Amino acid sequence: MALLLAVPLPAATAAPGIKPAVTYATPSGLTSSAQATTSLTFKWNAVSGAPKYRIQLSPNADMSGATFYRFSSTSGEIRDLKPATKYYAKVRVITLDGANLSPYSSAVSAKTLAAPALPAISNPLSVASYNVKCDNCFDGLANELTWSGRRDAVVSTIVSKVPDVVGIQEASQGWLKNETRPGGLTQFEDLQERLFNRGINYQLANAKRNNCVNDVTPTNCVYSDRGASQGTKILYNKGTVELVSQGSVALPKVSSTDNTRYLAWSILRQRSTGKSFFFGDTQLDSSKASAYYLLRQSQTSAIASAISRINTGKLPVLMVGDFNSHKWTEPSNAPYDVMVSAGYVDPLGNTYKNDAPSAAATAEQRIRANYDSFNGFERKARARNTTGNGTYLDYIFTSKMRVAKWETVINIDAAGNFVGTIPSDHNMVSAVVQLP
Repeated sequence: MALLLAVPLPAATAAPGIKPAVTYATPSGLTSSAQATTSLTFKWNAVSGAPKYRIQLSPNADMSGATFYRFSSTSGEIRDLKPATKYYAKVRVITLDGANLSPYSSAVSAKTLAAPALPAISNPLSVASYNVKCDNCFDGLANELTWSGRRDAVVSTIVSKVPDVVGIQEASQGWLKNETRPGGLTQFEDLQERLFNRGINYQLANAKRNNCVNDVTPTNCVYSDRGASQGTKILYNKGTVELVSQGSVALPKVSSTDNTRYLAWSILRQRSTGKSFFFGDTQLDSSKASAYYLLRQSQTSAIASAISRINTGKLPVLMVGDFNSHKWTEPSNAPYDVMVSAGYVDPLGNTYKNDAPSAAATAEQRIRANYDSFNGFERKARARNTTGNGTYLDYIFTSKMRVAKWETVINIDAAGNFVGTIPSDHNMVSAVVQLP
């Protein structure tokens, strides 16, 4: 369902003794400037002083069964349409509240594109992003268990999809409580070991705990760049991909006392094709203070710059993570905008304040995309609608490539309730792509 969808409103009429509303010229030049399989973009000439515009859209020439969309500018994309279908459109000027200020223009027609017949992808590459919530972040919420109580559910979630590469967030580098093994055990080491014990040879792209000469402990740390990235880690399936190189980049901070955030990166090679690709993983600062909105913007800009600097071979890029920003964030979803401006693609086309996928969406199959990526340990999985896109803090951005499938990975019953242990306060998101 399109966010800009408006219910039909009657033309404004003046009550006795009340001066009629100012009328405006009928907008001219209405045309469809772009067509996609499920969307049409229209543009028209501005009317001086017009507060707002309404597009009337119908699949019928007599405008029966029309739907209505409000726009503040002289162009707009109408989504959630049927492929290969002819539509008719008219435009008029309206008030900010939706009352009519001009007659409708003459109708113009435009046709959505037919859905292309695409062959099945060959040599698929599966990737995922998963915020597993840190061991020392226990909040005691209803349905929340400590790491020891939910780690098997996290492992089962990953194993259910067996991604070739998964970007993990919040798998802490701190030692687990009550761990008796010599040298202790971190959360990310525990996760990797348990995945390995389930029969999948997952390896850490970087196994260092700290950026210290002695990376095992931060006590009396003498700084040395070991490529460590705290709880932001990359796990790869050694049976399907091989590691070429890896490292990390510290991201900007507001205060020196803030927790350091990282871009963890690796260049990997798909064994079935011999093709190499760049994989990045991050978790941006989560503070809601206004300065941190700007920080997330600058952190994402730093990520885009780092990818450009490191990826000298211009390899295909997959950038995942918890960006701690979503399509309802005010005043904008800045990290999303930065990534798109840098040339990366959101396969869901989950643009600002809109639930219907944009024309830029590339996911050919969408599974439970209407569910949010954050669940807050609520028993009923959060979903905005029964179709369309949910609200996402967690993303998989790609360079230009085919995305055969995109999925929010959740184990729910017919009523939408989580079955068994809720693994984390975030849901894993995954995609199956074909490297160009």
